[in-house]
Amino acid sequence: MGNVKMITRYRTFDIKINDSGKLVVSFDSHLLNREPYEFEPQFEIVSEAMAAIDQYWRKEARRFSEGMLS
Repeated sequence: MGNVKMITRYRTFDIKINDSGKLVVSFDSHLLNREPYEFEPQFEIVSEAMAAIDQYWRKEARRFSEGMLS
C-alpha cells in the first residue's frame, strides 16, 4: 500500500490517505475481536469514507439482529 498518513478514526475505523491522494479505510483486528478489514474501494473525500463506514455498521447491526431472532 506504500506510505499512508492517518487522517482520522471514525467508528473504530482508521481513515488514511495514501501516496496517490486516495483515502483508505481499514481497522486492525486488535480493536475489534475480528479479522483485519479494509474497504475495497478507495475514496476521494472523507465524507464518502464515513458514509461507507456507516453502511458497514448498519449491515453488521442487521446481521446481528437477524441472528438473534433466528
